[in-house]
Amino acid sequence: MKIGIFTAMESEARTFIGNAPKTTIGMFSFYTFNLGRHQAVLCCPPNVGEIAAASATQLLITHFSVDLVLNFGIVGALTAEMSVLSTVLVESVVHYQMDTSPIDKGFVPGQYICFDSIAVPCDEKLLNIAKSVVDLPAVRIASADRFVAQAEEKTALNANFGATICDMESAGILFTCKFNNVPCLMVKCISDSLFGAETEYSVNIGKSTANFFDLATKIVEAL
Repeated sequence: MKIGIFTAMESEARTFIGNAPKTTIGMFSFYTFNLGRHQAVLCCPPNVGEIAAASATQLLITHFSVDLVLNFGIVGALTAEMSVLSTVLVESVVHYQMDTSPIDKGFVPGQYICFDSIAVPCDEKLLNIAKSVVDLPAVRIASADRFVAQAEEKTALNANFGATICDMESAGILFTCKFNNVPCLMVKCISDSLFGAETEYSVNIGKSTANFFDLATKIVEAL
């Protein structure tokens, strides 16, 4: 099985790539290595955000013919209960900046015409496999091209969309996988709390990514 891995930043990829050979396609960097008994290819994009994440995921699927996509990344907390440096699985994703409600009557912010729910689910089979080998909660993430720093905005995202964490890539990753019928699993570590924002993010970025390789190994060994 060929495993595609996406990380939005090189700091998130560091525990994976080591001395792995690097290739480039356009502005995207790719690293190939073994992950357990499987072959893996990891993509780092030239920039953060949904567009780069979607492009990277499509390259993993189209150019490298991966069988599934794993995403490891750091996120912000939207509630006080989500503590810094805790790790979670993503159960579903809301792209909260999507809004065609002014022209699509009956639609609400976050809704896509091609999906049955505002909260788009990750692959159930992969999620169950991950739950069987790592004792982590599964949560909903709010995703858009915005670093959410203010506690008031975080609280509103939780209230409006039922999400407990947020980031800038998950919608691009998952929705691209959905469009291609490729399974996707996302594992996130919280770098900043409800009130910590950019200060905690800067301090915790290294610590937040430290266990990604070990978690990936445990998950793929169960495939």
